[in-house]
Amino acid sequence: MEKDELAFAKANGKLLVESVKSSRSFAEATLDFRKLEAEFVERVGDDEFIALETRRRIAEHILMLAHDKRPPFDVFRETWNDLVRLGFSGIDRECSMSWFFADGCAYDERPDEGLAVLEPLLAKLERLLEGTRGTGEKYPAHFYENELEQLENLRDVLEAQKRGEVVPWQETRREDEAQQNTPKTPDEEQEGALWDEFVRARRAVYNTFAKSKDRSFADVAADYRRVEAEFTARAGEGQAFEECLFAMRAATAESIFMAAAETLGAPFAAWREGWDALVRSGFISDGEGWMHRGMYVQTCLANNEPEAGLAVIEPWITEIERQLQVPKKPLQPPGHTRAELKRQLEELHELRDKFMAMRGGGEQG
Repeated sequence: MEKDELAFAKANGKLLVESVKSSRSFAEATLDFRKLEAEFVERVGDDEFIALETRRRIAEHILMLAHDKRPPFDVFRETWNDLVRLGFSGIDRECSMSWFFADGCAYDERPDEGLAVLEPLLAKLERLLEGTRGTGEKYPAHFYENELEQLENLRDVLEAQKRGEVVPWQETRREDEAQQNTPKTPDEEQEGALWDEFVRARRAVYNTFAKSKDRSFADVAADYRRVEAEFTARAGEGQAFEECLFAMRAATAESIFMAAAETLGAPFAAWREGWDALVRSGFISDGEGWMHRGMYVQTCLANNEPEAGLAVIEPWITEIERQLQVPKKPLQPPGHTRAELKRQLEELHELRDKFMAMRGGGEQG
């Protein structure tokens, strides 16, 4: 049975990657997932629990695809109803899937339907959070606090829509359709084509690295920089391609950093070079690049590089402390929740203590 579960997870993940491609329609992707569902439900035989969980995973992915590909709202609603009929495996799944549905409601400006899902879920989370009081257990409380804040932020968007207000950062079908009906300028057409070519060239570099692990970090980094130089030269200078140039430089820096991460046994100098490229590109900014910062800090810890680690952690702590001092707004733009900020701050203080001990010659646990 474990082999079947592993095979399903692998096939499911692979199919999801294929399905999100723009060349695949929502209807085609749904059909593919239904075929996968039929195959694996048959394979589990009389195991009703595994069969149900298989159907739930398929329904979840179809809902996420509907959120991504934006079919008509009636179709989107039906994907949600299909999942609700199957039920949720746990509160974590219920929260994440409810967010997808409610955000889709905001996209189609259907606030009442989104609120009908969020309001009872928020009440449920409040009860669960209250049940953790005095237990001393951090995880469930942190989870409930984070989900409450995320879903409350989305509820606020839906309530604003219900009042007839425009939420600047909320994408809507109406705005997307209006934009699609606006012809692109020649510069926009050229910029889009150039970016698509750049992405393909960058992917080609990655493929040579992924298929030949004996390539050195220096060779891979040089290839990424060659691609960047070629396309930035083609874009030229001037405001017309300013955003595209920034995106190219940031994408190149991230690729170089990730190449260091994926090169087994890469020396710390490679990591430092990748990190410096990220910082220079502007990729690391307030509230951004948490994953990359965390990877680099852990590498500093593993390589006994306290000064390099502290150089990242100290301003990161200051940044989060500043964000936590800002009062919560009635309508909060997407970003890290206060619960996430507090938890990250705790972890950073612990890491800082380790680096300080390392600097003083102490042992790390």
